Amino acid sequence: MPPDSIVTRIEPVSERDLAVAIEMMARFFREEGFDTDPRVIADNVGAMTKDAGCWVAMATEAGTPAGIVTVSTMFMVEQGRLAEIGDLYVLPEFRGRRLGRRMVDAAIAWSRGKGCTGVYVTLTLVGESRHGLSRFYQRLQFQSTGRTIMTMDFNGH
Repeated sequence: MPPDSIVTRIEPVSERDLAVAIEMMARFFREEGFDTDPRVIADNVGAMTKDAGCWVAMATEAGTPAGIVTVSTMFMVEQGRLAEIGDLYVLPEFRGRRLGRRMVDAAIAWSRGKGCTGVYVTLTLVGESRHGLSRFYQRLQFQSTGRTIMTMDFNGH
């Protein structure tokens, strides 16, 4: 079946779907080599589903969970409200069907609905080397800003 003929739904994660969303996110982190404790993933995904400034959405194809995307917003002096696509994961068996693109489009639409002035994504070195993520996002009209993100982690990660 051609990718665009498959019925895809991208909807906010409900309480009913929370366990599936958490497992999908944990699988994503394991596959990418992140050592985040599964309990931390569960706590944070659960908190994000309750936070009006965040969006956790699951993609399903014909009712089967296929992918997950997260978005968080912040308010900045320079840009106003800005959104970040924090996580984007498509299960391997659903890749190659433009599902990632559709989830990014849904994340952008949600961000616009929240009054955001833009959306950004942070690419890790691992994500870039394994998946060529900069090419994927450039095809979706994202541009490099030349800025470097530096982090101070209070949890020792």
